[in-house]
Amino acid sequence: RSCPHFSVEMETGTGKTYVYLRTVFELSRTFGFQKFIVVVPSVAIREGVLKNIEITADHFRTLYNNLPFEYFVYDARSVNRLRQFATSSTLQLLIINIDAFRKNFAGTEVQQKSNVIYKESDKLSGRQPIEFVQAARPIVIIDEPQSVDSTEKSQEAIRALNPLCTLRYSATHRNPYNLV
Repeated sequence: RSCPHFSVEMETGTGKTYVYLRTVFELSRTFGFQKFIVVVPSVAIREGVLKNIEITADHFRTLYNNLPFEYFVYDARSVNRLRQFATSSTLQLLIINIDAFRKNFAGTEVQQKSNVIYKESDKLSGRQPIEFVQAARPIVIIDEPQSVDSTEKSQEAIRALNPLCTLRYSATHRNPYNLV
């Protein structure tokens, strides 16, 4: 299935992370969407996003009438957390850097075999962790798409998440889709 792509263009330093987090809460409150994945290009940006969520969590709770939500960073050592992501009835926000799931599409054979998200797991009844993400049909938010999905392998990895749609936030889009 093909999913629609939307590009949001914002100048550097204008609060892009806040805007896409606010979008998550608006989409949840208005339409009931519960599963969101933020894909970032690097560990440093991932940590910045995580810090931003921690700083603004109370703000969003106040704005959205204490809407319950959970957020976490993908960790290959805790793949069972993806089952909770898929089955929870509360708003879920997963932050993941592209390298955590691109290797199956771009790496060497050794790297592909080491990519835990695609390995069957006894902790998940023999299923691959990625299957839980795919079943959830998340809305994928791409932070800095010019760095995250600039190759065919990266785009293929994002499609493997089975997104309902993708929202792309950047100041410098290489390929703007349905520019907002």
